[in-house]
Amino acid sequence: MFSLMFAVIALAMLVMLVIYVVSGPIDPVITAALLVSFLACALPALYLLKPFESREAFLRRKERRRQQRLRRREASGEPED
Repeated sequence: MFSLMFAVIALAMLVMLVIYVVSGPIDPVITAALLVSFLACALPALYLLKPFESREAFLRRKERRRQQRLRRREASGEPED
């Protein structure tokens, strides 16, 4: 949820930066502020989305979650799907 929010805000900041640079004479301070704002949102989004995780690590995490769900269901007495 938060990763999506950071990604959307980062995209909005990037669009604002591009529009500002294309629209005419630029002030380096404002350009730098927009760029820093973009990076401040893009970096947490990349970290939270974990795009560099290997496929094997993802499958291990998914299997671990499935096993935990099954153990919780067995402990609570719920029927399996």
